[in-house]
Amino acid sequence: LKPFRLKPRVSDGRAHRPASAVPKPAMRRHSLALLPFLFWRSSAVLHASRLAPDGSFPAAAGAPVRFTFAPEAEAEGNGVEMLRFEIRVWSSSGALAAERQVVSGNPMAELALEPGRYRWSVQWWSKLGEASEVAESTVAVAPGDDIWLGVPWRGASGKNEFRADAIFGQGDAEILVATLGFGFVTVNGKEVSKDMLSYSGWTNTAKRVLYRTYNITGLLNSTQGATLHVSLGCGYRCDPKGRFPAYHDTADRSQDSIAKLFRLQVRVDGRLSFHTGSSGWWARAGPVIEDSVYGGETHVMSAAGAWEPSKDLPAGWGPKGAMVPATFPGVQVTRVDAPVSIKQPAPGIHVVDFGSNVAGVCSVSVPAKATISIRHGELMQHEHLPDLKRFDPSRVYFGNLRSAEANDTLVTDRAVKAWTPRFTYHGFRYVELYGYPGQLEPGSIQRLRLNTAVLEKSGANFSDEVLDAIHAGSKGSQLSNLMQVPTDCPQRDERLGWMGDASLSVESMLLHFDMAGMMAAFVDSMVDELGADGSLPDVVPYQRYGGRPADLSWSSALVSSMHALWEAGELGPARKHWEAVRLHVDNLRAQYHKAGALSKLPEPYGDWCPPPEVPGTGRGERPSKGFAAAFSLIHVLQQAADLGTAVGGTAAQDAQEFAKLAAALGAEFHASFFNPTLKQYDNGAMITYVLPLVLGVVPQSDQQQIFQNLLMKVQRSNGTWTGGIINNRFLFDVLHDHGAAEVALAMLQRKDYPSYGYMYFNPYEPARECMWELPDAPFEGTGMNSRNHHMYSSVGHYLLTRVAGVKQVAAGEFVAVVGQLQRASTRMTTARGDLHFSWSRESGGLSVEAKVPVGGRAHIYLPAALDALSLDGEQLHQGQGVQEVLPLVELHGGTFTRVTVRHGRFKFAAPGGGSPTATVVI
Repeated sequence: LKPFRLKPRVSDGRAHRPASAVPKPAMRRHSLALLPFLFWRSSAVLHASRLAPDGSFPAAAGAPVRFTFAPEAEAEGNGVEMLRFEIRVWSSSGALAAERQVVSGNPMAELALEPGRYRWSVQWWSKLGEASEVAESTVAVAPGDDIWLGVPWRGASGKNEFRADAIFGQGDAEILVATLGFGFVTVNGKEVSKDMLSYSGWTNTAKRVLYRTYNITGLLNSTQGATLHVSLGCGYRCDPKGRFPAYHDTADRSQDSIAKLFRLQVRVDGRLSFHTGSSGWWARAGPVIEDSVYGGETHVMSAAGAWEPSKDLPAGWGPKGAMVPATFPGVQVTRVDAPVSIKQPAPGIHVVDFGSNVAGVCSVSVPAKATISIRHGELMQHEHLPDLKRFDPSRVYFGNLRSAEANDTLVTDRAVKAWTPRFTYHGFRYVELYGYPGQLEPGSIQRLRLNTAVLEKSGANFSDEVLDAIHAGSKGSQLSNLMQVPTDCPQRDERLGWMGDASLSVESMLLHFDMAGMMAAFVDSMVDELGADGSLPDVVPYQRYGGRPADLSWSSALVSSMHALWEAGELGPARKHWEAVRLHVDNLRAQYHKAGALSKLPEPYGDWCPPPEVPGTGRGERPSKGFAAAFSLIHVLQQAADLGTAVGGTAAQDAQEFAKLAAALGAEFHASFFNPTLKQYDNGAMITYVLPLVLGVVPQSDQQQIFQNLLMKVQRSNGTWTGGIINNRFLFDVLHDHGAAEVALAMLQRKDYPSYGYMYFNPYEPARECMWELPDAPFEGTGMNSRNHHMYSSVGHYLLTRVAGVKQVAAGEFVAVVGQLQRASTRMTTARGDLHFSWSRESGGLSVEAKVPVGGRAHIYLPAALDALSLDGEQLHQGQGVQEVLPLVELHGGTFTRVTVRHGRFKFAAPGGGSPTATVVI
């Protein structure tokens, strides 16, 4: 933590109390017979930051707008608390549109606003009467869908560029635009946004089409005019090899037969000025002669055709889905990577290593006329790849890409600076570059990392290189698959919204990144694909692969995503889609009755990709078919009951019904799968011990024995995991929460096969910033072997909440537990501010530091006796931010002193290093 510095207070004329007038806090009784100190603090300098909304994305029309901010304080002391705050909102004309005074320590309020753009401010006051500075931001409220009436789609077969010249008039100019599939817009030669690929993301366009709004006032010329230029690519709507679209459902899409389309309108001071139905549009075939998500882009500088008048599409053509404003970031360049190395294994071939495996494209400068091609791959060739009869360790391996060519080609008749493909992306660490004129220098090529531009929400550092690598790999594999929908992989011929992956990763994604808006939009997409019978497909949007109804562990993504959003503080999706939850639960009932028994449920995938005992020999141990499906059915019902209770009203009545059904099915689960003689469920695979404990269906009398049998299973398995992606989502939590945290930690610190560490420290292809699809990837074939899959990344949640020890349990309330490592540090960004927590065991002592935001409360678990603990160099006591101290608190099999603190910085210390006093007997 940075040392505390008190900034001088600058008087702004508002009333504040001098230090001498600050009353001393009332004395509270300590939980122990310690003498409490009386503390006072100096007058604080107050601020407000992280104002949301900030105008980046519009709030939905017809619903109250939620305003939040992070109250911050600088003071010589702890314990600043917010008493009240005031929010004011002004229209674009400067008139006061709304105001609200709230007496609360929760920095959140909701106000109803009409569509439009506004300026808003917030100011807050502490309980000592100190006033913060006034902070300001902007907010936009989206117009209704009727704003698109009379604005047609535009596109033409064989054309991928469109332009128009227009005068918009004086005023504040905005462009509202949708591009299908990929596309971007320039105004007077400058792009309207940093967004890449598509402004519209990927939805079932028969149901919804996303559009984005950008202010273009600063891009207009002196006459308030502009040349609009629209460039389009296939995206997920077409492919030279016919891989898109491949719609499974039979809905009539005959009037959506032109793949490359756009729809836009320019509004000045809210009034429609120009749109895709206006006259003056021209079209041509541009220099991109072929593009594909899978295949790459071919750009021929001289291939651009002549401009010709653009014909209007027949009335009614284009997607029929509702036009919906995007309320989350688009895909952007989030990092620029320089080469780690450039080698030339053969004449005309350069091999570039960027050091890690992420999603993106290359930007390359070419010094002269040339035809260059860039092919992207995840790894170098090595001796264990079974499809290679001969291997060349100096060359890149492409076998696991399947039919994805992943090849970008530029044909230029002149020197080109920083050419970048715009209508594709790839997952890669290495590229082979062919045909480059001369020697490729490091300054001539860069990698642009692409992903939905969500902000990082949390991070951790550990005193163990394996844990650091797993943490980076968990976050990296997720980022590489945030492409406005959470895809499975960024490199091969899928890149689809597989529901099973999302279901397992959603909690860790929402913990790693500020992406509630994106996940809520993905829930919308799931509901778009919900059948009339309540069924869901395995893939959303439903294209290329998967089936309907989905594997129950895949369709669980609908409810598990809503549940994770609710735990992250967003109940809105569950409220919005409660009828969809009811319909889906009806479908689950129907599937159960059709199967005839819980043990007979269909299960196309189940516990996917467990490691084989010997690498390269196929899949490892699995439970009986239907076991994972039975678990997921009951787990979804339990989560739906939780959600219904939270939503309230008639949903709470539904929740009682769901809970009753879950209990009955839980009893059937136990009766169907439990062997009372062996004290095991099903066939004794590792997952069969884990999932019953998660569901809570194990009778109290058998719980200890089932857990002991799980520990024995781990021991017989050489201390590592043997299950697949569902097993690993829950295994570490079960071990930790039942008092075997050291077993889980030892499992994660391994580097031998099978383990997470093996991905990063194997001698053949050590992973960086990614996670493998298969635990034995170096020895497997080409059929299904991504090196950047997030389906195992759920472990990231465990690393942060159990190993690093920080968890937000309610709005502004945290639990922070000192773990078993030598060192760990964590930071978590919340709407109220940042929480920091760290510990180290150095020189025979334990040091723990915490920073809690204003309005927050943290329960800190310290593995030391109370009389050995000090705070800021003095004996631990209540006061100055410390609310309560409780000794001898049991948690996860360990004994701690629990200290509850509010706002401030705290530094605890204890001699001896401290460790949770837990014993595990196997």
